[in-house]
Amino acid sequence: MDAWPIVFDPVPGHACAAALAILLLSSAWRKLADLEVFRATVELYALLPVAAVAAFAGLFPLFEVAAGVVLLLRPDGPWMVLPFAVLGLSTAAILVNVLRGRSNLECGCGGDRHPRLSWALVMRNGALLGGVLMAAAADNGRPLVWVDFLSVAALTLALAGLYATLNQLLANRPESMPTGSLS
Repeated sequence: MDAWPIVFDPVPGHACAAALAILLLSSAWRKLADLEVFRATVELYALLPVAAVAAFAGLFPLFEVAAGVVLLLRPDGPWMVLPFAVLGLSTAAILVNVLRGRSNLECGCGGDRHPRLSWALVMRNGALLGGVLMAAAADNGRPLVWVDFLSVAALTLALAGLYATLNQLLANRPESMPTGSLS
């Protein structure tokens, strides 16, 4: 049996689009609910001039909302640049700070517990970017039938649960153990 039809089946792409839309919309909601905390997180990343921090912190969640809506309504064509750019910008900011050795910062992803910056977080976001690419490739011309909608719903829930679990594991990861002698 050839594996290519599975890769190009529209169900995984539609499920990725829906799960990523849930992620982006909920993340934006949490940032907008406590904009001052998100502004402080953006400032701690130390990537923008101080004068631009407040504007970026106010606009970025709105771009997350737009990206989530694109994934829900139009997960194909040129509009897919927006979710890719939003997640790519977040990933780049995390990557720059990890390369600087600033792993003591919380990601600011939204939620009660934030994972600290790490290579694992960069890899998690890389997987999210791969999900955007899968979502963009979802429209291969095969129409969805009723069982596909059930499959998309189940896979969306599974992907959202997997993301939440991984995020919780990253947030609960123990801090680095100090090195040296115990005696």
